[in-house]
Amino acid sequence: MFDAGVPDGIGGADDGAGADGADESGRTASSAARAPAGAPASALRALATRKRAKLSRSSRRPKSTGSSSRTRPVVKLLVTSVSRSYSEPWRRRQQRESSGTGFLIRWGGDVVGDFGGKGGGEDVETAPPTGGIDSIRIVTNAHVIRNASTVRARASFGPHVVSCEVEWQSLPLDLALLKIAAGDWDDFCKGWGIEDGAGTAEGSGDKAAADAATTKASNGSAKSADSVAKNGGEGCNKTLTLSSGLPKLDENVTCVGFPQGGTQISVTRGVVSRIDVDSHYVLRIQIDAAINPGNSGGPVFDEQGQVVGIASSHLRGAGNIGYIIPSKIVALFLRRSNEPRHVPGIPNLAIHGSQGLESKALRRHLGLEDLDLSGGIREDSADAGAGNRLRQDDVLLAINGIPIGMDGTIQLSPTRPDERINFRSIVTCQRTGSKVVLDVLRDRQRRELEVVLDMSRFLVSQYDDFDAIPLYVVVGGCVFSPLTLPLVQEKKSKSPSSFSRFYRDQRTGHEQVIVLSKVLNDDVNVGYHGWKNLVLTSVNGYEPTNIQELVAVLVRKMHTKMIEFRCQVVGQDDADYVICMNLKEVMQSEQRVLGQHMIASWCSKDALSKELREEVEEYEPSEAKRTVCWNSMSSMRAILERKEDT
Repeated sequence: MFDAGVPDGIGGADDGAGADGADESGRTASSAARAPAGAPASALRALATRKRAKLSRSSRRPKSTGSSSRTRPVVKLLVTSVSRSYSEPWRRRQQRESSGTGFLIRWGGDVVGDFGGKGGGEDVETAPPTGGIDSIRIVTNAHVIRNASTVRARASFGPHVVSCEVEWQSLPLDLALLKIAAGDWDDFCKGWGIEDGAGTAEGSGDKAAADAATTKASNGSAKSADSVAKNGGEGCNKTLTLSSGLPKLDENVTCVGFPQGGTQISVTRGVVSRIDVDSHYVLRIQIDAAINPGNSGGPVFDEQGQVVGIASSHLRGAGNIGYIIPSKIVALFLRRSNEPRHVPGIPNLAIHGSQGLESKALRRHLGLEDLDLSGGIREDSADAGAGNRLRQDDVLLAINGIPIGMDGTIQLSPTRPDERINFRSIVTCQRTGSKVVLDVLRDRQRRELEVVLDMSRFLVSQYDDFDAIPLYVVVGGCVFSPLTLPLVQEKKSKSPSSFSRFYRDQRTGHEQVIVLSKVLNDDVNVGYHGWKNLVLTSVNGYEPTNIQELVAVLVRKMHTKMIEFRCQVVGQDDADYVICMNLKEVMQSEQRVLGQHMIASWCSKDALSKELREEVEEYEPSEAKRTVCWNSMSSMRAILERKEDT
């Protein structure tokens, strides 16, 4: 659960309304002096009122009443990470240090009400807060703590630093939940002034501070309520509250974090520019407040002091275009945190794509004109004829009773009918495994389908350490790997990737696209030096569907003198490239090639199937010899050949 009183404004203490009032009075006085002599008092008052209204419209910046209640729960995250290499998957990259931002919340599992049946932007009601001080967690972006070996949180108000552990993370949603390391919990409570529920006080920060001051006074303390609040005493809010809805367009927002360019906390202000979806059709909010490296994971406040989102990214090469993750998606992430470390991926409808129906001829062809239906979109489904799933040429009219326009958009919410958003945002705001009701026109007949949402399973894995891990096989210096998005990103090609045709394809089992990643030059592979980024189609006539099948073919089915790999260039299906090597020479060169490049094993451990490992263990009783066997293709082939002889 989340809990904290509504925080006060951000910014240093100033004269606030008093200073503005004096300015307004000055302007009013000068205006009154310019009024015609003998003007009635009512006219003077009306003139003063118009001047004050004009001044109010020209100044969009919200008044600030103090920074402690908002900035105190914000922490700077100091991260040490060691990522894995996909272009050279047998090694890890150099250690890297980075920083980001996070903030304290109270988390008790059941955070907010159900999202089912709501529109893309429908407000939801926050459940009552529960949990004690041991429920305090830190929320940040997943990319801030990705591949982290150590994470430390530094307070924004003093030299207090504690170690953290990653409790949950969702790479598709780019969100992570951290908990304070057990060994640093006492230091955390002392540094942040959390004692016996002080960090879970309800009500406003002023009330909490006053209560703390009253307690101190009853014990003979001379501290006043103002001094306790000013100094961040025991009664100040220690956690932040998530807003239950989406901010409105042109609403003022304040971004807090630790961006590059300094070491202390930074505050920037702007307005909500747009509410849209990202490339995975998940809700996101565009703001014009500055978001720079280091801001990631920091809270973005509305005018009421609640967190409306988490700073996530900015658009490179564009001015003042930043993106935040709405609090609604953050709450959804916390509700789904029921699996160790990783939260399930984003749900989908198992469709390849959708087509708008602005064409009147197409609408008549699909039967929409005959039934006087004005909305709907045509679906290109991946599961033609598979149970309660969308089929090819189905027209999706509504989801959970929410009508879909012919351009594929829905109302953002019933209270905001003039704002529209992509229809898939309904689905991505659901939990994996939940059900949705689809209103479908199929073969000119309307019907309802109840569909259980499953997560996307892409043929090309998208995220390191979520659905992708570095895998490889080295044969005669040729390095084969499954095609993954991290592998493509490491290539750093300036031209659009030719592999993009595979990115949206869904897999039904363990299929992978195997590619020749590179060739490690050696005498055994002369003629193929410099070859890379080719799609493997067959090995000696066998067509492996994943990396484990490729390993099995190489150690079990290579009984000829030559080994032949057939490959294709993406987009040139008729262009057939052949790598042909002598099998005996490949076996003899194995240790030489591996040694030159400091590669410990000829393939990844996870590239060996469970069945193959069990088979080798059965015919090689010595554990020491089995350990050596895993690292050599020739040794594995020798054991399996010995099995065949027996």
